Amino acid sequence: MSQPNYNQPYQYPNYPNVQQNNSLEHFQGSKFKEKSIIFGVIGFFFLGIVFGPLAISNARKAEALHHSATVGKVLGWVDTIASVLGLLVFLLLFLPAAFRGGH
Repeated sequence: MSQPNYNQPYQYPNYPNVQQNNSLEHFQGSKFKEKSIIFGVIGFFFLGIVFGPLAISNARKAEALHHSATVGKVLGWVDTIASVLGLLVFLLLFLPAAFRGGH
């Protein structure tokens, strides 16, 4: 039996499916992905009716450039739906009270 030679430097395996892509398209897709997450997080706390659709839009642009932007898309939809539901609750509860004169 032969002993392994520990004096040789370790070489990392070459994975054929992994690509290092430094093109402009890859960079733009990465930026759209980041922006979708940022807009999704901002919309979770402030003006979800505005930032939610922005997050969804940027996630779609990132996915068109072959980047997975699931987090940004989900946050965008959560922001949008929560904002619309909040607006409906506001209109259904507080608007009739305003027309009754507070009685």
